Amino acid sequence: MGKGKTKNSAAKRRIADEILNHIGKSVFLVFGVVALVTIVMVWLSITSARESELTLESDAATNQLIGFFEKYSREAEVLAVNPELYEVFTETKAGDNILETPKMDTVYTNLVNMAAVDPENILSVWISDVDASVLTQSDGFTSEEGWDVTGRAWYDCFEKGDTVLTEPYIDSSTGELILSAVSPVYDEAGNPLGAAGIDLSMSHIMKVMSAYKIGSRGYMVLLSADGTIIYHPDEQLMQKNIADAGASENLIDAVESKTSRFMKYKIGGKSRYGMVQTAGETGYIVISCMPVLEYYITLIEIIAALAVVFTIGVFVVMRSIKKSASALAKPIMELNETAQKLAAGDLDVVLDVKEENEIGELGDSIGETVKRLKEYIVYLNEASRALDQIADGKLRIDLEQDYVGEFRVLKDALLNISSSMNDVMQGISDSAGMVSSSANELARAAQGLAEGSGTQAAAVQELVATSTSVAEQVEQSKTDARHSADETEKVTRMMEQSQDKMSQMMEAVQKIQETSEQVVGIIQTIEEIADQTNLLSLNASIEAARAGEAGRGFAVVADEIGKLALESSKAASMTRNLIGVSMEEINKGNIIADDVMSSLVDAVTAVDKVNEMIKKTAESAADQARNVEQIRIGVEEISQGVQDSSAIAEESSATSEELASQAALLNEMVQRFELIH
Repeated sequence: MGKGKTKNSAAKRRIADEILNHIGKSVFLVFGVVALVTIVMVWLSITSARESELTLESDAATNQLIGFFEKYSREAEVLAVNPELYEVFTETKAGDNILETPKMDTVYTNLVNMAAVDPENILSVWISDVDASVLTQSDGFTSEEGWDVTGRAWYDCFEKGDTVLTEPYIDSSTGELILSAVSPVYDEAGNPLGAAGIDLSMSHIMKVMSAYKIGSRGYMVLLSADGTIIYHPDEQLMQKNIADAGASENLIDAVESKTSRFMKYKIGGKSRYGMVQTAGETGYIVISCMPVLEYYITLIEIIAALAVVFTIGVFVVMRSIKKSASALAKPIMELNETAQKLAAGDLDVVLDVKEENEIGELGDSIGETVKRLKEYIVYLNEASRALDQIADGKLRIDLEQDYVGEFRVLKDALLNISSSMNDVMQGISDSAGMVSSSANELARAAQGLAEGSGTQAAAVQELVATSTSVAEQVEQSKTDARHSADETEKVTRMMEQSQDKMSQMMEAVQKIQETSEQVVGIIQTIEEIADQTNLLSLNASIEAARAGEAGRGFAVVADEIGKLALESSKAASMTRNLIGVSMEEINKGNIIADDVMSSLVDAVTAVDKVNEMIKKTAESAADQARNVEQIRIGVEEISQGVQDSSAIAEESSATSEELASQAALLNEMVQRFELIH
């Protein structure tokens, strides 16, 4: 009973867990979708609000900066159009003292008055003459001789033709960070006369920028036109170029391209969100900064709150589902316990399921089934006794009960079993005797077959040994034939090489013959030259004789030349005769070489034929070796078959003897049954 309760308890847990699992998944999915949609909507709302906040703060700082610069730029422009200043610049030439120029007192007073109007922001008001290369300020400073106006940072105002704001720089006298608003002055021809400027302290701008607070830790950053950091809460970054201050590439690109846009960037090596915005035409750039954590802090807080709310909601829902599942599983557990008792054969069960649903109907059906099963116990007891009799070997059975309904089939089945078992046992008894007799005869025949198979196996084994020896001899013959073929092939290659060398020798002799013919031609030319020389010598002798005593020496020379020509003719004739003899011998050598060449060709042809015959012999030997190998393999297979047959015959003999003993044992077992006659 304890085991049954454990199983029921486990079943209860499985049903409750399954219900919780199915419904819980849907709950989790719904809560997850709601949470995701809520987070996305909140994220979009918060990021939009943050972006608007940073953009508005950046716009405010930019507008304030533009207003500040425009104010003093206009004042510099007003000063530049002053007629007294124009007159001072016109009259001051190179080498003149600008302070001695008429109207200079009026201009200086004007400079002092302008500086006194806003002493907090204006450090000094000044003018600079181009021709004299001199500068004078409202504080009484006038540049010394050698001061170069073209080297000033504001000198490019003449190239731009408009008022410019210089890059901030440290004032050498005060040590403050200042910049200058400078406006150019031109003559009627458009040539630059000088410039009027106002030196502004950046302290006010720094205070304005530091006053901007975005959230709890947000701030503003001010950059000059070339990307130098004018203001940053971290003083270590001030006066550094943005590229050297740990800025990200997208921020550097935005600063260099003077592009206004909202972005996530890095400055000082830390991630920030903010708006990069240019301050009108001034070239200055304002950047609003908010740390990433603060940018998303509201979203993080909302996500945390949603997580807590959703966790509590899921817990409450899952607890409610679990209670409902447990209440639903309780009657199912009771029905399961009843079904297990019935499966174990215990019909003494009582059901107390009062549910008014399908589970209650199932309980009523099981109760009716139990009542009907109790009525059938009598049938089962009688059937059990009948089966016990059959098991004891008593095939005659008597059934006293009147089986009704489906149990009528059980009675007919038991009677059929009794009759069929009787027929089967009778047939087995008859067959066992016949099998026993036949098995004895089969055992004797198998024994004789095993003895004959053993004799055949020995004979086949001898045949295998003989075929193996023949195969080895054929293999050796094949190897010798291959060696012979290889040697004849080497001889063939040697004779072919000799043939090639003979051909080369014949070509060499042919060349000698051609060269000798050329030499004969040259000798003929020499003979002709000797004849001409002899003729000339004779003519010279005649002319010398005519000359008398004066030509005696020339006659001796002509006589010597004639002798030399005669000897040259004889030598050439003798050389030609010798070359003729050589040509005849060369021709004989050519004939002999042709004969040798023809003999070599015939020998190579004969050796090729012998080589082909040896190759055919080797191929025939290889074919014979393969055939003998196949014969040997076939004999081995026959030997293996004979051995297998011998083993099978021995196994058959043993099996026949075992069959005979099993038939006797079967006959004894059949005798246990009391057959119906």
